[in-house]
Amino acid sequence: MKLSLNHINDPDEKRFVKMMLEYSKRSEQQFRPIFTDFYNKEWLLSMIDRYIEESTKQMCYFYGGFEEAERQVLGIAPYEIQEEDFPIMALELKVKTGIGKVLTHRDYLGALLGLGIERETIGDIVIKPFGAYIIANESMVSYINSNLLSIGKYQNIEQQVIPFSQLQINPPQIKSYETTVASLRLDVIVAAGFGLSRGVCTKLIQADRVKCNGVTSTNKQLIKEGDHITVRGYGKIKLKQISGLTKKDRIHITIEKYV
Repeated sequence: MKLSLNHINDPDEKRFVKMMLEYSKRSEQQFRPIFTDFYNKEWLLSMIDRYIEESTKQMCYFYGGFEEAERQVLGIAPYEIQEEDFPIMALELKVKTGIGKVLTHRDYLGALLGLGIERETIGDIVIKPFGAYIIANESMVSYINSNLLSIGKYQNIEQQVIPFSQLQINPPQIKSYETTVASLRLDVIVAAGFGLSRGVCTKLIQADRVKCNGVTSTNKQLIKEGDHITVRGYGKIKLKQISGLTKKDRIHITIEKYV
């Protein structure tokens, strides 16, 4: 696998690319798959698209436990690998909190990080009534089972490892709508997608609260069809389609908003 190290200024990206070089070399030498920790899927795809040659992308495989997982593991292999080859597991938690009391994603993640667990070893945390699914590296599951004794103030916790086929996760709810914009700049698309003023969007972007395909971006970045944009505190949208120009030379687009 060949990766380009030219013009990489971001330290996280450079670190990841160097790791990819090492992993791909090992994978080919030992003829076995090598797996990363969990990363944002959109960021992974962006890194692969920007730094890996087209002919070698077939060595890369992704999985996060279920189709819509936002955090996924990258497997690098000289042959095709299957979902069951990925070293990750699903843990189902049931927490008796009482009626009307709901634990949040932050509660579960905080409890896990409080055990000294690295964020990169944890995939998606999916909240469900009176509990959650936690996707994690298989090496961490037994540790979580033994040490996760409370979440917030609640200590009545049931835990069990379940196969991914038993996950009951509803697909994300998506609202689709059409609009027109003056340009495809990031701040313009964010304003259209979230109903915000351009000034507010600029401040959010400058505060590094806006990411396109998992990468912190600038106002001037042009958004392409299929790009995902997340705004911390506001949610996530996708530029689904660019349909051409109106008579007044505005760009007709379709946006999908995750609700």
